[in-house]
Amino acid sequence: MIVTIEGADDVEVDPGTPLATALAAVGAPAAVWCGGARLDGGHRAGRPPFVEGALLTLSPGPDPSPPGGPHLHVVAGPDAGAILSCPRGELVVGRAGARPLADPALSGRHLALDAAGRVRDLGSRNGTMRVRDGRTRRVGRRRRRLRHDDLVLAGASALRWIDPSAPADDAAHAPVAPPRPATMLAGLGGATAGAVAVGAATGRWTVALAMAVAPLGLVVAALVRARRRASPPRPVGLEALAGLPLPIAVTGPHAREVVRAIALARRAAAPPPLHEGWMRWLDDSLGDGDLRLVPAGSDPPSEAATVIDTAVGEIRRDGRPAPWRVAAVAPRAADALARAQASTRAAALPAVVRWADLPPPAPPPGPARRLVARIGLDARGPVDVDLDRDGPHLLVAGTTGAGKSALLETLVAGLALGHDPGGLGIALVDLKGGAGLGACAALPHVRGMLTDLEPASARRALQGLAHELRERKRALAAAGLPSWAAWEAGPGTPPPRLLVVVDEFQELATLDPGFLPELARLAAQGRALGMHLVLATQRPAGAVTPAIRANVSTVIALRTATTAESQDLVGDGAAAALPASAPGRAVLLSPHGRTTMQTLLPLADPRPPVRPYGAPEPASRSLAGVAAARWREAPASAPLWLASEPAGRPVPAGALGWLDLPERRSRVPLVWRPTAGPCIVVGPRGSGRSGTLDAIAAAVPGAVRLPSDPREAARTLALVASARPPALLVDDAELACAALEPLVRGAAQALEDAARIVPVALACGPGWGTRWAARAGLVIVLGGLDRVEQALWGVPPDLAGLEPEPGHGVAVTARGAGECRIVRTPAAPGAVLVRPLACPADLPDRAVGVVGDDARPLVLPRTGVVVVGPAGPARDDVLRTLASAGVEAGVGARVGSGAEVEVVVEPTPMRLRELAIIAPPGVAEPSPPRGRVVVRRDGVLEAAQLRAADGPSALVGAEGGPAGDEHRDAHDDAQDRDRDAERRADAGEVDAGQRLQRLPGEGR
Repeated sequence: MIVTIEGADDVEVDPGTPLATALAAVGAPAAVWCGGARLDGGHRAGRPPFVEGALLTLSPGPDPSPPGGPHLHVVAGPDAGAILSCPRGELVVGRAGARPLADPALSGRHLALDAAGRVRDLGSRNGTMRVRDGRTRRVGRRRRRLRHDDLVLAGASALRWIDPSAPADDAAHAPVAPPRPATMLAGLGGATAGAVAVGAATGRWTVALAMAVAPLGLVVAALVRARRRASPPRPVGLEALAGLPLPIAVTGPHAREVVRAIALARRAAAPPPLHEGWMRWLDDSLGDGDLRLVPAGSDPPSEAATVIDTAVGEIRRDGRPAPWRVAAVAPRAADALARAQASTRAAALPAVVRWADLPPPAPPPGPARRLVARIGLDARGPVDVDLDRDGPHLLVAGTTGAGKSALLETLVAGLALGHDPGGLGIALVDLKGGAGLGACAALPHVRGMLTDLEPASARRALQGLAHELRERKRALAAAGLPSWAAWEAGPGTPPPRLLVVVDEFQELATLDPGFLPELARLAAQGRALGMHLVLATQRPAGAVTPAIRANVSTVIALRTATTAESQDLVGDGAAAALPASAPGRAVLLSPHGRTTMQTLLPLADPRPPVRPYGAPEPASRSLAGVAAARWREAPASAPLWLASEPAGRPVPAGALGWLDLPERRSRVPLVWRPTAGPCIVVGPRGSGRSGTLDAIAAAVPGAVRLPSDPREAARTLALVASARPPALLVDDAELACAALEPLVRGAAQALEDAARIVPVALACGPGWGTRWAARAGLVIVLGGLDRVEQALWGVPPDLAGLEPEPGHGVAVTARGAGECRIVRTPAAPGAVLVRPLACPADLPDRAVGVVGDDARPLVLPRTGVVVVGPAGPARDDVLRTLASAGVEAGVGARVGSGAEVEVVVEPTPMRLRELAIIAPPGVAEPSPPRGRVVVRRDGVLEAAQLRAADGPSALVGAEGGPAGDEHRDAHDDAQDRDRDAERRADAGEVDAGQRLQRLPGEGR
């Protein structure tokens, strides 16, 4: 409550605070007078006259509170608003006396009134009038008794007689309902018929006439009495201002005083610039433009619904004038009246209450694990919520700024303060980015916190809650008990209760569609499993599904945006009518009743009982911080779900990364066992496919990578069957097979054939190689694919849609699937089966180039070498290279000359077929580079690369003239013929002999 202490201005005092405490707090120990009453130091706040609006002064003064006995209320005139109490003797009213009125039309001693309500005129100049039941009578020197609500007119003033005891003393004067017409007619008809019968029977018609007239007189008297008593007193002066339609314009003299009267009549402060300090005691405020002063000589605004003209004493509503006695209120009277109104105001809930301002809740009877939290204050005292008695689940609803987050923090921190982490676990879902429940995250009770800043963790939380539900079912079944309550009531020790708190519940569906069904399942089974839901939302309609709502027993409705939302929550519009000026005001609807309360702020230090009004709130420790400090030494609760694995955490030897299994709350190294089947890495470009193969290369020492060069890749694919490396790694498998196809017909099938011999790990896009998934030992589906593509590769629906991040995906094995993160590792060199054919700088002088899969130096004998190929620059280059190494080579058009070494020039597949040479895959190329040859020695064919010949090239003449051009043209013609022949062979335009000479790896 708010009071004014002389020397300290307005002060906020908690009810029940002794006066001495309040005065000492503000340094005004002598302000012990409240009106004409002197208060002692033990007088408590809230007891009259030390009530709302009280004025404590250093000396006696006027009493702001309305008197409890009969009194006169000045409702019109220059001193409107004044209250004149009647002493035991007589009260003299006039311009003189103990309580003079500032009305120049009054005599000095105008009238006298005693406590019994008897009034007489004292010989005034203009007389005294009494108004009752609409009739006005002059009051002379002879006393006339006043009834409650009688009006006394004296001078320009009107005084209303108020007698608080009137309802008991004047019961006989209560309004009488007029008789019904049907009843009157029936009575009159019966009386007339009876009179006629008596007259006819006796002949005494005079008696019969009296019998007929008597009931008529009674009816008339009843009608007159009912008319008089049924008419309420006509409002005068101040009383006529309460219901005027807005906006109101005031013009004429004493307009400012009339504005004060309007504010008092409506109990609403005037808007600036008409606002005055005393108006702070009024209940409400008028809006901007609702009340205006019109300067003299100006027309009132056209939008004014009511115009008050004090010069002529009339009120015009919608242009229709009505006479009005001007009520002009002085500032001092206005302050006294406003304080009097505040003192009679019903005790309102405070706008700010801290958790520490109230005593902690008493331990509930029954099992010690009952979850009881103190959350608010209503007109009867503290409000507790018992999740066993009022739950098991709560719904908290309210618009932005209504106080949801503060209420949730009070509930969570209050429960945590009273229960150790071994008896209560808490899961927080804060979809405000952590701003709503962030203060509770440090509680040792918290077993997991999910925010909308990490949407990828929503699925972890979902699976963790599902796992917790299954574990509790198993535990309850193993204990052989029907419910959690039975377990807690027995001698055993059940697992801790679990409280799941969701702030901004309506956003859950956008975070993860699977969350709502899981929460509905939790809501349905929670009571029997010791699990409780607290759901907070701005928009309950549509967000809270019927399956969840059916299991919510208690609703806390803070201020809602619409009446419809309030109807949905509490059955009427009460929540929509809660004041926006009091965040935290709420309607609590539980199975055990309904109340309006002010929710508690989560602050652990109480406010001082006496505070300067309007001063900033004193600092306080947070309730969550105090709860966390209390249980600092307690072991932390086991998490319900694991946090996302940070990138870069090292893995054990042989592992590719980390595999999360949220449903089992475990994280294990991700390992590929080659014996289980191929490893397929699927994902779009940029998803980390090559990095995953690097991790496999590091985990499998000696693994062989399929080279990017098509010839080397073909040779590697041909050699793996005999080399048997621990694994063959293929990056961009679709591109690799496309590049291999000209050298190895059916490259994709050849790769599958190789996978039956050696373990294969390959990376590809989502549209290639789905047939590998059926026999794969491990499929790693990296992020970035749509849900359909992920489903084709075996990703479960609850793991689909991961945030695209390099190396982050889903690992699918024969035993199940889990979220995985590949650890980036430097690319391991691995084993190499085929080296590039490139002549190094340190090649021995005797070597003419490099040859074979190991690219060893090619040293030929000085004699016994035949160069096979058509005449042209290519053959000339080969001859020149051999000659520069001291090799005397002959020339032949066909193989089989019997020479020790045969060197085939420009070894395309078509050229070798023409020469009836069956070469292993990768020896020939469709477009061999310059200097590439095939060396046949001891029946073995190997590809070789010759070094550049010394001296001028055979492709140009000695002087670079026309001979060079002729040789170049011949060389180009030969290459064109070879390409045409290859195209005809591909189209099937080769003879049977050539078809028989095809190699197994070159086509089907």
